[in-house]
Parts: sequence; C-alpha cells; structure tokens
Amino acid sequence: MSDKPNFEVFTTPVGELVYPWLTRADTRYDPDGVFQTKLLLPFDFAPTQELIARLEGVRDSFIQTLDTDKQASYIPANVFENERDEEGAFTGNVLFRFKLKNHVTPKEGDTFTQTPVLVFAEDGAAVSAPIYGGTMARLKGQVVPYTNAASKAVGVTLRLRSVQVHELVSGGGDGGAFWSDFD
Repeated sequence: MSDKPNFEVFTTPVGELVYPWLTRADTRYDPDGVFQTKLLLPFDFAPTQELIARLEGVRDSFIQTLDTDKQASYIPANVFENERDEEGAFTGNVLFRFKLKNHVTPKEGDTFTQTPVLVFAEDGAAVSAPIYGGTMARLKGQVVPYTNAASKAVGVTLRLRSVQVHELVSGGGDGGAFWSDFD
C-alpha cells in the first residue's frame, strides 16, 4: 500500500485568468519558482456554487480526520476570496487561487521539476504564447488540504495541473505606440 496522499482532482468552469504566471514560473518571492493564477468566476453562477461546495466538502472531510483538539480549536479557511472594486465594494465575483511549485525538493526522494500543461480548447494544441490576464480558460487541479498552526486555520490549496485556453489574451497590444507619444 502506498503512503502517498490521494488528492482529489477537479476541473473548473470557464473563467477569466487574473495575474497569470503560466508560461514561466514567478521567482520574485520563491527562487524555486511558482506557476500561479487566480480564476475569476461570478458567485451566483451554478457551476461556481458547485465548485465551492466541492472544495468546502474536501476541507470539511479533512477537518474530521484531525484529532479532537484541533477540530475544536481550528477555524475553516475560505476556499475563495470575494473580488472587490477600487472602492472596496464587492463585485459579485469570486477568485480562486491556483499554484504549482516549479522545483520541488521533498523531505524524502529526489528533487523534481513540474510545469502545468497548457493547451487550446478547440484543438488540444500546446500553448506557447505568453498568457496574459483576461484570458478565458478552464483549470484542472488537485485539492490539497492543510492546517496552519500559527493562524489555527484549516483549508485547501488548489494545486494547478493544466490549463485549457478558450480565448487567449497574449499582449502585444499598442505598448510601442504608447511610448512613441513621448517623441
């Protein structure tokens, strides 16, 4: 029998990517690199509610596996965050944060590298162009439960595995024209 945890795999509905780091890892705060993005979905959308219920179910089931003291003292963490506008008001949308560490050094075993699979929805071809915010995509991931002793929180991390791009936003825009205004 394997000691490896069996993390639940799930797929999201199509949503908007926010601050995606998908074609190369973000090394600003972690030298090993992290692929990450947020997925923006409308809160009142039925598939969003189903996703929230599923993630909360995994979190709540994990809480039941903890010892009695932790069950009583730990607080369930939210599985999403509410989007706010510039004035701080709720927009009616929610954000899900996905992450995947690029270089992994486990406590036991060999170091390895991982990257998310990036494909186009219409033909399954690999995405090689940079993926910018505003891209519409579905994400596939794993739900990884965690506890945080410092904050006394129990929650889930959404580990990114693949991205199916439906509408690509890939920069290029008129950045050059903007800078030419200074001549």
